[in-house]
Amino acid sequence: MGILVNKKVITITAILFLALAGVIFFRIHSNLKANQLRAERASQGKIVEVEGARVARRDISPVITLSANLEAVWTAEISPKVDGRIETLQVDEGDLVRAGTVIANLEANELAAQVTQAEGNLLVAKAELEQAEMDLKRAEMLAKQDAIAAQALDSARIKRDLSIGKVKAAEGNLSYLATRLDNATVIAPRDGTVVKRHLQAGFFVKAGSPIVSIADDSTLLAKATLGEGQITQIKVGAPATVLVNALADEAFTGTVTRISPAAALPARTFTAEISIPNERGVLKPGMFAKVELIGNQRTGVLAVPEGALVLREDQKTVYVVNSENKVQQQLLKLGYVGNGWAEVLEGVNEGDMIITAGHNKLKDGSVVNVSAPREGAQ
Repeated sequence: MGILVNKKVITITAILFLALAGVIFFRIHSNLKANQLRAERASQGKIVEVEGARVARRDISPVITLSANLEAVWTAEISPKVDGRIETLQVDEGDLVRAGTVIANLEANELAAQVTQAEGNLLVAKAELEQAEMDLKRAEMLAKQDAIAAQALDSARIKRDLSIGKVKAAEGNLSYLATRLDNATVIAPRDGTVVKRHLQAGFFVKAGSPIVSIADDSTLLAKATLGEGQITQIKVGAPATVLVNALADEAFTGTVTRISPAAALPARTFTAEISIPNERGVLKPGMFAKVELIGNQRTGVLAVPEGALVLREDQKTVYVVNSENKVQQQLLKLGYVGNGWAEVLEGVNEGDMIITAGHNKLKDGSVVNVSAPREGAQ
């Protein structure tokens, strides 16, 4: 019996709670609705002061903005062609070098001694050749007089030929060692700046291992990535504006000098190289830059000021004024948007009056008084 009573109490309590919640929800909804109606009634008949302009046709020059890193037009790691210990290192990071400038000298005492020895061996070989040639001449004279056997003449001729071979071998060995001795002096192959020193004097270096890195930074390259939809917008020789973040967005003038002929897969992107003269030397490899390129001009397209656009649920709209000076929010289909203008593909017609300032005070049906845009406003 007690259990039945408890169940009834719980049931009645639940019903009362639900009823109370329903009343509260109804009152809140009614209040919100009433406030909305009061706001609408208050706005009815109220004229909102806004700025507007007619939709017109104009020429638009799209600006393509790309991110890029600055790179030297040429860079190389300078290394010796022979093994050896670095005796002197003539340059340091930041030094300007010219083609032929000595970068480093390797210890070359052993090589110099080998060259001297090779020179002596060559002199001996030449003396032996001279003796063999004289012996051959005597043998030929005696052979004409039938004073020696044919075998002796052949021996003299073979000895002369062997001596010629020894001379050539000695000359080749001397040339090889002399070249190695010359290679102990490491020189710069072209003008540039030393951007990195890998070793110091006293270090042993293997042939082919870098001692310093040199870059030609008289001209820098801004390498930017283009999408396949942008590749038709630019061409080699086109001017570009390069803004360098590290230099407070200072603008530099560049030129498109190369566009990769094939897309990089799977992203299907292309690389454009923009050459930037660096007469002042303020641009450094590795700096981040923003590149602005002018795309294909759109002639006589419908356009609205970018400031007239109103975002509604991730879609771009404008407020259009009708003949009764009431506004209606109109969804747009846009083309290029940038540089202060938006190309309109669908949504408004030429000559339509749109609101360019004062959107925050508007909603569909608002009555407006449209004035011309302030001077300097789009």
